[in-house]
Amino acid sequence: MTRWAIRGYLGAEHIDRHHIPKTGPAILVSNHPTFADPFLVAFGTQRWVSWLAFDEALEWPGAGHVMRLYHAIPLNTQKPEPSAIKTAYSTLAHGRILGVFCEGRRSSGFDLNEAVKSGAACLALRAGAPVVPVTISGARKAWPVGGYPKPRKVVVRYHAPIAPESFDPSLDRRERAKLMTVEIARSISKALPPAGAPRFLPPRRG
Repeated sequence: MTRWAIRGYLGAEHIDRHHIPKTGPAILVSNHPTFADPFLVAFGTQRWVSWLAFDEALEWPGAGHVMRLYHAIPLNTQKPEPSAIKTAYSTLAHGRILGVFCEGRRSSGFDLNEAVKSGAACLALRAGAPVVPVTISGARKAWPVGGYPKPRKVVVRYHAPIAPESFDPSLDRRERAKLMTVEIARSISKALPPAGAPRFLPPRRG
């Protein structure tokens, strides 16, 4: 039913799915325009995606039930609990796919938020897992803030994986995470519609 809504009602098109590794650990890192994003991204893959999700959202009526049904990993975005991080690493250690929204919350407009977080890059560097940046475009028009979903064209584009080992090992992990986050954000931003030219700032430290 959910898959029908994503592909039928929202008209979602998934592009360049070949960039998603067929086996082994990987982190899908996406922008976050709507509540439907975990499904928009995951239904373009042939593998199960475990999402790091805002912990309070799991208590919301309806949406929270669906997120629990799909085994989302609850995360306090202000003060991440060690148990959530441990579960994320375990997901990757078992060769599975982890989903992360790099903005830490929903996008404030049609573009990426001005500052993105480096958590996904830190996870990738520690776990040795590639990151696949993902761009969702058209979703904000399909589901405007404060409104209801409408039948509009949504495009989900998967970009070439970014390997953690491609960054200078002589740099400390914090610097490599910063550089990796910049590259992730650029990959996501360049595929957003030109009407909303993305502004980009380096990630906040910590």
